[in-house]
Amino acid sequence: MDQLQNQMDEDPMFMERQRENMMNEEDWRGYQMVKDLKNSILFTRTQLLQLINRKQVLDEERVILHKKKKDGEKEKSIKEKEIKENEKVREMREREYNEKQMLRFGNLVDLDNLEVSGPSGVVLDLTAKF
Repeated sequence: MDQLQNQMDEDPMFMERQRENMMNEEDWRGYQMVKDLKNSILFTRTQLLQLINRKQVLDEERVILHKKKKDGEKEKSIKEKEIKENEKVREMREREYNEKQMLRFGNLVDLDNLEVSGPSGVVLDLTAKF
């Protein structure tokens, strides 16, 4: 400390040269000191620690969300495969059903229309007679 004081006493430009050296010198991260701080943000140690903690929390949340997204995509692909398989089974059964109808009636008959239409008046009269 005394040596620094002696240098300051001997050379009035010593402090100015020290400041210039600090401004031009890169730190261990490769950054240089800015000339003024009007475009900079200063943090206290507490604020910096809070920011670091918040960043860690957000990184953890990001990892969790990424994992959930991958799990969701896997589940989606599994469900899509199940849907394809079920659709194939449905088409196969529908084809079998249509083949049976063709064998029984000679053409495709919509059974829903038959149920809705019901028996005709003539059929009801004849069944009432018997």
